[in-house]
Amino acid sequence: MAPLRTIVCALLLSASAAFTTVPTPITYHRSSAAHISSPLFAKEGKGGGGGAIATPATKTVTQTTTKSKTEEVTKQKKKFKPSEPEEEYEFKEAPLWLLMLIADEADEQMHVITRLTEIVEDVNDDMAAELFKAANMVGEALVGKYPKEIGEMYAEQLTRSDPIIYAECREENPDN
Repeated sequence: MAPLRTIVCALLLSASAAFTTVPTPITYHRSSAAHISSPLFAKEGKGGGGGAIATPATKTVTQTTTKSKTEEVTKQKKKFKPSEPEEEYEFKEAPLWLLMLIADEADEQMHVITRLTEIVEDVNDDMAAELFKAANMVGEALVGKYPKEIGEMYAEQLTRSDPIIYAECREENPDN
């Protein structure tokens, strides 16, 4: 019984080994140029440069067509003329709103100047100082005229400052 087991095991192992592929490790060896026998590398004493690069075989097909004169006469290009718009639309610009800086006794000059220059794009330090002085003298000062959304954004950003800077956005012509 033992020899039968041994024979069956040996048979199974040989069958599994026959149908199983084991990858062989690939080793790369670096050697000097004198030992390389590839035609791509130059050998010592034969001049410089490698072998020529192989060019693929290409097939060139030339097709000639002839046209008769009657065909050329019948083919005429149509010129494209864009149609004129039937109605002229009148474009109305968005109304501008006034961004007003409102004076407060608790305002610190450096804080107001810094925040005005950081938030409002077209205000520099000198203009911010003049706006602060004008607002303290009269009670409010005009920072600029902006479309409604932009003016409201500037006013909201100024009022979110800590300490708060009072500003509001008003319509330029409230009667219209």
